[in-house]
Amino acid sequence: RHKMSNKSAQSPSYDLMVGLVVGSAVTAVLTLYSSREKPRSSSVFSSSSCCSPSGSTTDSLNVSHARQGHDLVTRMLNLFESTWGNASLSNARLGSRADGSTSVKALSGRCLDFATPQEIKAALDEAGGLEIQDQGLDGQGGKGDDALWRMLTKVNDFSVNTSHPLFLNQLFGPMDRSSLAAELLSVMINTSNYTFEAAPPVAVIELSVLESTAKLLGWDFKSCSGLMIPGGSISNLMALNCARHHKFPATKEGGNAAMPPTPTAYVSAEAHYSFLKAVSVIGLGRENLVKVPTTATGAMCVDSLREAVKKTRASGGTPFFVGCTAGSTVRGTFDPFDEVADVCKKEGMWMHVDGAWGGPAVFSRRDDMRALVKGVERSDSFTFNPHKLLGAPLQTTVFICHHADALLSCNSSKAGYLFDKRKANANFDIGDQTFMCGRKTDALKFWALWRYRGTDGIARHVDALRASTYCFAEKIRKHPSFMIAAKPWPFNLNFFFLPKRVRLLMEKEGVSTDTCSDDPLPESIAAALSTVAIDLKTAMMKSGKAMVPFQPIANQTAQVFRIALSGDVEFGEEEMDELMRLMIEYGDEM
Repeated sequence: RHKMSNKSAQSPSYDLMVGLVVGSAVTAVLTLYSSREKPRSSSVFSSSSCCSPSGSTTDSLNVSHARQGHDLVTRMLNLFESTWGNASLSNARLGSRADGSTSVKALSGRCLDFATPQEIKAALDEAGGLEIQDQGLDGQGGKGDDALWRMLTKVNDFSVNTSHPLFLNQLFGPMDRSSLAAELLSVMINTSNYTFEAAPPVAVIELSVLESTAKLLGWDFKSCSGLMIPGGSISNLMALNCARHHKFPATKEGGNAAMPPTPTAYVSAEAHYSFLKAVSVIGLGRENLVKVPTTATGAMCVDSLREAVKKTRASGGTPFFVGCTAGSTVRGTFDPFDEVADVCKKEGMWMHVDGAWGGPAVFSRRDDMRALVKGVERSDSFTFNPHKLLGAPLQTTVFICHHADALLSCNSSKAGYLFDKRKANANFDIGDQTFMCGRKTDALKFWALWRYRGTDGIARHVDALRASTYCFAEKIRKHPSFMIAAKPWPFNLNFFFLPKRVRLLMEKEGVSTDTCSDDPLPESIAAALSTVAIDLKTAMMKSGKAMVPFQPIANQTAQVFRIALSGDVEFGEEEMDELMRLMIEYGDEM
């Protein structure tokens, strides 16, 4: 069996090792949870508490309540161990059914159990009841625990199996198991990494991860600041906020009224929609976000950027920010960072690189990939999501600035009850650098992944995903039932499925399917394909066998399918052939 994943570069015992990592992690969590969460002699949630209005006490019942809650968590951890601790199931998930049976969702199994909202509600009601009620289940003793357990397993049953090889619907997928083990620990320690005293080891780990990221970009960490942030959208908001404060520092106290007229930001037409939301949140307004046209391949047109900046200045506006993209959501495009950096340097603008999707390309050692990200090191800020391409559990995002004081000077509120330099090891208290308060220990997940695989291992993983994408593109190009919709980028492939009637029409009109270009389809063909992608996606989802997204693309009027391989995914010859077979089976007569 041909596999294109990074595991080919690992030893044959890779699956066994990661299985042991997760199995050991779950065992450790079970042991530590048992030692930390002893049954309490009373419960503030119990109606029989000494603090209840009646003043009655029933210590034995309270102990029972605490014990039941503990057992419920233990049952869930045991289910988790059976799911992820099994090294032989590299691309499967065990689903424990309420009736005690077990289903294996592998390539030959189901990606999802398709159901309507009404069907899901009915299943939860049958299992114990969806609606929140005044009286909780904990008053029913063991029956309450069983009812909640039945409902939780129903949630598992109806959830999409994001570890299935043909779950290709989002920019995340199967989790890296070393990172998953760290996520278990993160849940168990249940703390917030805003200060060292609240999360001592994670505070040390987060700074280590940020320093390693700076080194990857060729930056001296002493001239940097950074944070783990919940998602790429928040990172883009953080970048805009930092850029505004850097250019117009008076805005921290005086708001947007302290800025000159028409402060203007620029992104490409392919940029993520979060920029539109971010300019609204910080009060710039969408009219002051210029969408720069792209080249035929979808990358930002630098000549158009120059013209847009010139136009802004001519109208009395103030350019201050350019948001570049390293791997756009739809086409997977990378902007020409070096050229954009030249414009930003000349015009005094902050350059941000949104690498939420394709940013891990900076790990690659391939010459063509390094050329693709050349110039990222000249940016003022950079972000990427390890929970996408690399397979860390949701959400895990790195944000880093090439300015030592950028985050603190922009966001610090100096809340004395939390941040006080007189505290021990206060130099590790990085939480005041963000506009949020509570912070998950996300650094732990990425640190475990990076430490376990090493920089070389992540590079192999990134290169393997690239190789799989181009391998699948070649299969698509050669098959008469498929057609490439735009030249593939390293991590994204957009294509059409061509039902029999459309193939006959194309043959009649002399349109070849064996192409790999950005040219649009003739209008007659596009019209014939108008609903194919929508109907085919729905049919495959109802079958439960695959989830592949359809989407609009700038160079085509018909909807296209997108393949974007992410996470610890196996997408070799067998998976490629199976996906194409399914699309033909359900779509050929459409």
